[in-house]
Amino acid sequence: MRRVLLLLPVVLALSVLSGLLLSSRLTRAQNTNVTISFDMVTSGNDYCGGDGNLSDGVTPCPGGMTPNSMTVGAVDFCLSSPTANPATHTHAAQLIIQNVEDLVGWQARLNYDGGAMRPLTANVQPFMDNNTAQAVSFNNLPLDAGVHRDLVAASSIPPQAAGPQTAAFGATYNGAQSFAVSPDTPAKATPDDTSYSAPSGGILATVILQVVGDHTGQQLFVDMDDAIPNAPGSGISFFNGTGSVDLLLPDNNLGDAYHAEGAVCGAATPSVATPTPTDTGTPGPGATPTPTAARSGGASGSASAGAGSRTPTGAASRTPAQAPSALPPTGGDQGGSSALNYALLVAVLALPAVGAVYGIRRLRRR
Repeated sequence: MRRVLLLLPVVLALSVLSGLLLSSRLTRAQNTNVTISFDMVTSGNDYCGGDGNLSDGVTPCPGGMTPNSMTVGAVDFCLSSPTANPATHTHAAQLIIQNVEDLVGWQARLNYDGGAMRPLTANVQPFMDNNTAQAVSFNNLPLDAGVHRDLVAASSIPPQAAGPQTAAFGATYNGAQSFAVSPDTPAKATPDDTSYSAPSGGILATVILQVVGDHTGQQLFVDMDDAIPNAPGSGISFFNGTGSVDLLLPDNNLGDAYHAEGAVCGAATPSVATPTPTDTGTPGPGATPTPTAARSGGASGSASAGAGSRTPTGAASRTPAQAPSALPPTGGDQGGSSALNYALLVAVLALPAVGAVYGIRRLRRR
């Protein structure tokens, strides 16, 4: 009986230690290197449906892609069109997210010159999984009981007008949040769920960009922006183990869209817009947006192939922003261990040990 009593403090210490370790695994912080970028040359970006075919339901998935997987090629910020199109026309681009864990929702804030290049529509479910007959993006890529979660979208794109304009759109998945249905790219060392794969990035949306009028020889751009000067800015919401946490991204984690019309990327004259500050009322990434009918399922124009420059020479500079390392931590002390936790752990282990030593000495005296 005495031996059992001596072992009791040790068992208690191990139980508390296990609880602390389990608690640290059930809450997680977000990667501060999350990026959302325009990809102006979408070749190399694909989604393989659960039936092993691309969205058309006929073309087999390229080699190396598994069912219900997404792949992203090189992210090209600039589309070069050596031969100019002087008429109003469109180009299809995609929004790419990388280095994210446990995504619940997202929002993109765009600032631009409405008389140059502007967003026309945004389709936040650009692919089709013919196995489940559901529209899909990275946001709802995981399967939950064999099906994809529904997405709720919000969009605020103003009618075209010359001069500075701002727009915002985004989406979030419906239903109870969990690690398994909140996608990661790349996968964690121990994946939360194996029903999907997105090793090189996730495709959030297909955005149709409209070039308004003749801009021959110009370099046009749409600024993927933070909350300066228009709030709310671009960002995400992620599941931290207990709920959804908002994370607004700094400007240097956001990739703009550039287009050289009748020129080569980096060698054209930039078209600059400075939007007037305004709050459109579009919900932030953690809010539940209102569905909108402003989405389009396909491109009304084609993008000319050609690799672009990641940072075109002569392009207008974006709003300065804090480096990710300078940002305050998000979601509290989740996934990490503070000095307080270490002190508590030492106390939990030390006190039973002291009690055990004291008990052994008393037994020896008897």
